[in-house]
This record gives sequence, C-alpha cells and structure tokens, in this order.
Amino acid sequence: MYRHAFLSIAVIVLYAGAQTINLQGIVSNSSGKPISNAVVSLVAQKMKDTTDTDGKYSFVSTSVINPSFTLPQSNNISLKNNAVHFTLNAQSPLKIEIFDLKGSLLLQEINRNADAGMYKFDISKISRTTKVMVIKAAIGSSEVSFRYIALNGGQYAMTPVSATSSGSEGRYLAAMAAAADTISVTASGYKTKSVAISSLINPEQNITLDTNISGKEWPAANPTAAGPFEVAADKNVGPLAGTADDPVYGQQMRFNVYRPKNVKTSGYLHPILIWANGYKDNPEPNGKCVLDRNQNWCGQYLPILQHLASHGFVVVASLSTATGTEPYPTLTGMDWIIEQNDDPSSPYYQCLDTSKIGQFGHSFGGMSTCATAADPRYKALMTICGTRELKGVHTPMLFFCGGKDGTVSCDGVKNVYLTVKDQPAMLINEINSDHGSWVYQKAGGVSLSSAAAWFRVHLMNDTANRKYFYGSSCTFSSDSRVKIERNSLMTQ
Repeated sequence: MYRHAFLSIAVIVLYAGAQTINLQGIVSNSSGKPISNAVVSLVAQKMKDTTDTDGKYSFVSTSVINPSFTLPQSNNISLKNNAVHFTLNAQSPLKIEIFDLKGSLLLQEINRNADAGMYKFDISKISRTTKVMVIKAAIGSSEVSFRYIALNGGQYAMTPVSATSSGSEGRYLAAMAAAADTISVTASGYKTKSVAISSLINPEQNITLDTNISGKEWPAANPTAAGPFEVAADKNVGPLAGTADDPVYGQQMRFNVYRPKNVKTSGYLHPILIWANGYKDNPEPNGKCVLDRNQNWCGQYLPILQHLASHGFVVVASLSTATGTEPYPTLTGMDWIIEQNDDPSSPYYQCLDTSKIGQFGHSFGGMSTCATAADPRYKALMTICGTRELKGVHTPMLFFCGGKDGTVSCDGVKNVYLTVKDQPAMLINEINSDHGSWVYQKAGGVSLSSAAAWFRVHLMNDTANRKYFYGSSCTFSSDSRVKIERNSLMTQ
C-alpha cells in the first residue's frame, strides 16, 4: 500500500500552436578543429544525427513531440500518473524540493526517517501560479532532478536533468527550468557533452568537446602521515578577489595554490580544495602579514595546506585577510581554477577533477565556508573554529572546535552542527586545543589528520578512511584527545 506523504504539488498542462525544429551547428574540439562522426542527439525529441567531415549536424522537423513522462530509475524513484513514487527497501531520508524559473525554492518537504515501503507524492496545485518548475527528488544521497516546461503544439514536457553545475544553485536551477531540450554529443576520444538549449530554432548551435582524459584510481593513504606527493606552491596567481578594503593590504588580493609538484605528470585527476583564512590572516607570511614571537599571527596555515597538498589535493588559498566578507574570494577562486583546467595554456590543464571540490576554512574563513555552503559545486565541507547560520547544505560536513578556544566556543560551533539534519555531519572537539594551536600538531594531530581523512573519503573515494568517521563506532570515538558528536547519517 502507498503511504501518501506530506506533499501536494502541481502538474503543468499547457496548450498552444504548432512548432518546428531547426537546429544546426558544428561540433569541434578545444582547438577549433571539426570533429567528424560525432553522434548528436536531441534528447527529448528523440532525434539523432552524425556530423560530416566538416563537423556539421542538423535537426529539421515540422513535428514536435512531447517527451515521455517516465524518469530513469534512480534508487527506486519514478514518475507515474503525475506523482513521484518512492520504493524504500530500508529506512531512509526522503526529500522533495520544487523551484521556479528563477531558481527560487517554492516548497521543500523532508521525511528524515521514512520507514521501508512505498511512498507517493502527488503533483497537483502549484502550477496555478508557476508555469515552469524544477523538481528534485531524493532518497538519502541519491537524487533525481527533472523539469516541467511548456512546448508549443501540445502539453507540458518533462525532461530529466543532470545535478552538476558550474554556477550558483539559483542560476543553475533557472537554466534547468528554462531549457526546451538537451543536445547530447558523443565522439570517440572525447568527453560526452550535454548542452541545455532554450529554443528548438537556432542555425548556429555550435558545440565544443573536450578530450577524454581519465585519471588513475586513488589508492588508500594514511591521513596521519604526510602523503606521497612533494609539494609546490604557485604564489600570487589568479584574479584579484575579495573586498577592496582588505584590513591588512587595503586592496583586493590574488591566490596561492598549493599542489603536488608533479601535478602535470602524476597520472591522477587531482581534487580541488578551496581554503578561507581567518580574519587578518594569510596562508603564510606575506609582506605586511607577519608571523613572529611578538604576537603577530598572520600567515600560520602552511602546515594544513601543505599536508593536504601532499595527499594529492590542489588547494586554492585566497590571500584576502577578510574571506568572510562579500564578495567572497573563495567563489572567485573556484571559478578561476575550474577555468584553468580547460585552458591549454594553464599549468593545471586537464590535471584537475572539477567534479570533486571541497571547501574548508578557519575562524572568519569558517564563517565564509558556511555562507557559501549551498554552492552546488561543493562535494564536502569542513569548518575549523568558526561557523555561522547554514543554508542549503547539500554535502557531508565536518565541524572542528577547540575545547580551550576563548574566541569561538565549542558550544557555538555545536549549535550550528545540530542544524545539519539531512546530510552526514560530525563535530570534533579537540579538548586541549585553542583557537590557533590546532595547526601546529603536525600530521598526526587531530585537525590535520581529520581534514586529510575527511576529504580523502569524500573526494577521492578512499573508503579505507571511512573508519575515522562512519559506522556504529569510529576511530575518533575512541581517541582520548577529542570528544565527538555525529548525526544519525554518520552511524550507518
């Protein structure tokens, strides 16, 4: 028997006149050379073409069909008779979110502990005020997204969409909703590419494919020791970012990148970490930023940044000393490093895994991490002795605090940790650490080792390191240096 859960949502049914299809373009590589024999699909219209020797393809038709209203099965999620259906074999969280054309959240319903069984979420009312919408349905961490859009010549169209994005959640969802169809292109030796299109008429819908590269599988590694990579740093690179009223430098600042020295030849695709400094601090001593015995503590983060780079991460560290102030330099740095991976002139060209990005920060930088946590490009987060109100968290999140911290109390960090209900979350209280001493405990220290293990698990699929955090008991639960708390999703 179906369980009719807590949701009534609208289905769109629209009627209009006839529409034609006239799409043409050229498929080429990143150097501009045409690609022949590429298979080009107009997904919702179920049309295919193969490029000629000049890379040209075309779709011309006077008939527009409505796509099938069946979702690909994803962890027992389907769409039938204007309702989203869930089949659970075991207790698991359920979630439905609905967005409008601008990407604004219209409705969110969550059942965090749904029992095994069948659930049906009826779609019935919202379209009276919203003509286009995006629906995201999830069981646990498995998610399906699809959009309802109006097509001329008939009823509404339903199109499954990818959950990846290179922009903010709002911009991404708006693009999903506005798309009339998706063009998918496959070619031997190149990455498959899907492009959302807003119109079925475009005589110059050109598409560029990237060379298909794949990295070696990441092996397990000990997070309490330095990793296998020699570390190099690229200093004062990238765009100017952050506030123009920097409290130390008085201007916008660029970035340091800490990375494996052999990033070009390692054979791996390196995950990206975005780092945010504490207030009036920097990755390392830098001009006016001084670290000395006279209580100048600017430039103290090298131990953790180098430790993570030694494990294979490419760490993009802002030189701003006010990372928690808008405009957030971390977002600019992330945009830039992603672009670098696609730029043949870049030292990071095709060396990075831009689908595996994490963010972490200390103090004011921890607040910055929380402020930008909703960005859909992040796959894992960590804050160190600094938090603020969270919105839109969609990744596993690790909270670290110092039991002797007189600047940011563990109670305050805990209060924010407790708000994370539908993603794995863990709080580590290093009992004898204060606001800054955590960074000097070397590789085997709690902060450095937990950061390496956390990001290895979630960005490198290092399942051997799950033992530090997950399961009925975990390594840190028996570590006398810390007190921990975990939500129910960490104990499974």
